[in-house]
Amino acid sequence: MPVTTDGETVAYILRSDDGYAVQARDGATGKVRWTGARYQVPTPITDEPNLGYYEDELEIPQVTVVRQGGRTYVAAWSHGEQAGDALAKSQEVVQVDLYAMDGSGSSVAPLRRVSVPVSTVSAFTVKVYDSGGDAGLVVSWHEPSRHLGATVDVTTGKVTEYDDPSKLVPQCPSACVYGDVVAATPKGAVGTNNLGGFGVKGSWASQDIAPEAADPGKTSVGGYVSGTFAGVDSGMFLATWKSADGSDTRLWSAHDLHSGRLLASMACGEEGTDNVTAAVTSPNGRYLALDSVVFDVKAGKGLCLVGDGTRRTINIRALTDDGTMYGETDADNGGKSAIELNVNTNSPKALSEGTQLPAAVLKEGAVFTLRENGAGLRISVRQER
Repeated sequence: MPVTTDGETVAYILRSDDGYAVQARDGATGKVRWTGARYQVPTPITDEPNLGYYEDELEIPQVTVVRQGGRTYVAAWSHGEQAGDALAKSQEVVQVDLYAMDGSGSSVAPLRRVSVPVSTVSAFTVKVYDSGGDAGLVVSWHEPSRHLGATVDVTTGKVTEYDDPSKLVPQCPSACVYGDVVAATPKGAVGTNNLGGFGVKGSWASQDIAPEAADPGKTSVGGYVSGTFAGVDSGMFLATWKSADGSDTRLWSAHDLHSGRLLASMACGEEGTDNVTAAVTSPNGRYLALDSVVFDVKAGKGLCLVGDGTRRTINIRALTDDGTMYGETDADNGGKSAIELNVNTNSPKALSEGTQLPAAVLKEGAVFTLRENGAGLRISVRQER
């Protein structure tokens, strides 16, 4: 969904016959704070079926919040072919327009436009998101035979490209052949590799921050390293590990992104996900979650919501400052049931049929999005009562 929020302001994409624009509204009052100038996205790619691009599956421009240097920005991004001119050739790019979230006025020009060169990108593998560590944006994409990445300093527009993200991982064995840039800090990008493990060169490595009950992979044969980077948000990340005792028990942990410091850990059967942008945090940063795993990082404890022989698995979609979680379970008929649960009491409650889950939580309310056939996207905010 082309909607994002910093907890106080809601920003989204507007579309018209003459292009796109970003608009931001006050989350409490709904008043328009600013509207960006109309802009054109790069020409969508529709003629590469071998890469998964078809005419009836156009990419939609997106927006995301990014924080750097004590300021909050909105990044409007899209992927396609940038037209050439008399001096420059056409090229495939990820175009990023950056706006100040605290701006005002109409037809507001972006602070800067950044184009990240990419090539032969596989369909829908492009991801643009906050680095999680006050280091701008992460841009990652997959080509048919390799994974690539870049970071964008939003205060200067500087782009740093990484042709082989796996080489960013400390202690990466020679058999590392591909990886991803998954986050970034002022000390460098966080990289992963195909043999497991992750870290920031010259700062910290997954082998050194594993929970006590986990296998860090330090003495493994053949270069295997334990640890999978699972999700990142608000200066924290989640990781999964194999157990040190050789059992099938999977361990989950929460860490500080800048130092790798362990914040909390627990055993949980949740398998994890390849989408490292999917972490969910409460506005105050106390609760951190991904799928069926949630941590109270202040108390240093976690809660596993994976089902068993009698209980259904609960997947977390939003968190509030008091630990109230909103999620969903899979019903026998293939539908979804909305669930409310407070992390501190672990007493799940099924909500009435048809209840819509929030897309994001504000400091004093929640954002809801709903696609309306033929009428675009409806964005609604419900205030706390």
